[in-house]
Amino acid sequence: MEQKTYQDKLILELRRKYRQKQPDILVEEQKEWKRILLPGGFCSMMLPVYMHDMRQRERWIKYRSFKCPDVVLTDGNADVTFTFSLAGQAVEAEKPIQRLESLRRDMQKIWKQMVFYDMETVMAGEIPIPWMDCKTFCLNGSLYCLLFLLEMQGQLILGNFHCSFPQYDRWKPMVLRLLQTVEEEGGHHERLSVKD
Repeated sequence: MEQKTYQDKLILELRRKYRQKQPDILVEEQKEWKRILLPGGFCSMMLPVYMHDMRQRERWIKYRSFKCPDVVLTDGNADVTFTFSLAGQAVEAEKPIQRLESLRRDMQKIWKQMVFYDMETVMAGEIPIPWMDCKTFCLNGSLYCLLFLLEMQGQLILGNFHCSFPQYDRWKPMVLRLLQTVEEEGGHHERLSVKD
């Protein structure tokens, strides 16, 4: 029994040392930010400056569906990606959290292999942003996904963050902090805009 405890401590210490040697690109260490305008122009959000718009050809390869997300922002290797899509008009009788719960139920019916974790709400000032996270599987491994729903000026925006599953414990806290940077805008109906 003591041998097992010793191995657990050793593993935890090795993980700690490994993380110290990794270049930390998370919120508290990131020096440069950009505010991006989300689809419809109803709101904006801060993201690291190294995130860039994925080219159309790469989108078709990565998202093999008829309807690709409206905005796809990724790092240089496409290991970490944010997607944003207009998801229709908000319904007065249904709150965004209820819509997200319905989406989760539908996803559980279709993709039985997915593993679902938390479902909560984070606040961006006065704006409630419900989110859920899950583990999904692809050809070369597994992905961590954090989906969120924004209601702005009567419109719904579906956001999705995903990265390789081993990176989730580094990225999840960052994404939840980034959601707190969402601000309402005037509604310019631009596809994507970068504000300095």
